[in-house]
Amino acid sequence: MRIGVTGLSRAGKTVFITALVQALLKGGRLPALEAMAQGRITRCYLEPQPDDTLPRFAYEDHVTALSGKDRHWPEGTNRISQLRITAEYEPRGLIARNLRSGKLHIDLVDYPGEWLLDLPLMQMTYAEWSAATVAASRVAPRLNWAEDWHRLLASLDPLAPAVEQLAIRSAEVFTAYLARCRKDDVSLSTLPPGRFLMPGDFAGSPLLAFAPLDIPPSTDLPRGSLGALMQCCYDSYVSTIVRPFFFGHFARLDRQIVLVDT
Repeated sequence: MRIGVTGLSRAGKTVFITALVQALLKGGRLPALEAMAQGRITRCYLEPQPDDTLPRFAYEDHVTALSGKDRHWPEGTNRISQLRITAEYEPRGLIARNLRSGKLHIDLVDYPGEWLLDLPLMQMTYAEWSAATVAASRVAPRLNWAEDWHRLLASLDPLAPAVEQLAIRSAEVFTAYLARCRKDDVSLSTLPPGRFLMPGDFAGSPLLAFAPLDIPPSTDLPRGSLGALMQCCYDSYVSTIVRPFFFGHFARLDRQIVLVDT
């Protein structure tokens, strides 16, 4: 069973997974876990990482951080990771217990919730995303943090010849706006692309060198224009980052745990 664990930055994903695994391994009190409360789980243990393409969740390091001599909060989630724990249990029913013992492999998949915010982009064009994002930035409280970005945005001509450095600068200023919104807990659910705030292995990549332009959602951008350059980067972002994450990881989850800081 693959269980995804996610939530926006500072929601507590790392501590939650560490505490859950610790409780399973050490036989902690988990009254809401029926099999544990009934005493049907006989043993839990860690197994080697089953997916060679994913980093292992650093469970032991996080336990040390939380319970060692110099206790501190562990590093937060900034990329996808995975940990396999196997539970041996007594099946329900007399016949099932006589025929076999139960064993369940549980793969805990930890990933930043900001990446989850990108999934709607698969259904949006660059012009649609630009129009929605710019409109959202002109409404309080987001308006309070958008002054620098709006100043740059007003100077950009979507139909002007493409200049790569201008696109990169736009992405930097736009990302700073997103970061200010996140710091002030302003409508994080409306702040994709998530990789701008949690780039992971794509930090500094040309795939992140785009930003919204002040254009209607039906705009047709001519080849060679600044808008067309931004659109090309946006389309590459969706096809190279968002779709593979959805089909390679999110769509394969059997269960999903979402942590929310209320």
